[in-house]
Parts: sequence; C-alpha cells; structure tokens
Amino acid sequence: MNQAQKTETIEISELFSRCAALRFSNWRLVQLGCTAIATGVEINYTFDKDYEFLNLRISLAPGQPVASIQSLYECAFIYENEIAELFDVTITDMAVDFKGQFYKTAVPAPFAPQQAQQKAGD
Repeated sequence: MNQAQKTETIEISELFSRCAALRFSNWRLVQLGCTAIATGVEINYTFDKDYEFLNLRISLAPGQPVASIQSLYECAFIYENEIAELFDVTITDMAVDFKGQFYKTAVPAPFAPQQAQQKAGD
C-alpha cells in the first residue's frame, strides 16, 4: 500500500500557526528531523492523520532562532532538545529545556553546520 506523503517548504513565521492548525485538526506529530545544509540547518516536522503524512520544512541560517511547538505537542520536547544540542539551534520558549544536558557528547553540537564543514576539510 502506497501512502500519501507531502512536503511543504514554509517560512519560519508560518511554523507555529501551521502546527496549531494541524493540532486542532487532530494530526499527530510523528517526528522532527534536522540536518546540516550549506546555508545552516533544515528541520522537517512530520505529521500523520489517517495514514496520510505531511512534512513541514523550514530552513534556518546559523544563529537564527525558531519557536518551540511544545505548547501544541508536548512530546516535541525530546526532538527540540536534541536539535538544540546536536545542531546548535536556538529554540525559544521551550517548556521542557534540558539546557544542554540532554546528551553527553565529546564535542559540543557535533552535527552543527560548522562541525560538518570542519569534518569535510579534514
């Protein structure tokens, strides 16, 4: 069975209102995925309803903050703390914020764009 899956690239300013609309339409948060890209990081917010998947994609420049969605989806605290620590992303207004103590890593923000560039240069 082939399930529908759609990806929409949106502006950061749209993220919270789009997530709120999904929450109040009974969409489930499936995951947040982050990856370093040439211009900073890309975060995909994946939702599901009735076996239909929707990905909301945002791109952040280094140092550009994004608002937490924990007030809409409490389970987002795990993903947001992970992204904040591993990719050096500032996520504002997190209700549950481990303040850099969620993971213990050998180097700070090991997947941040600047770390990826340094590894490529080795």
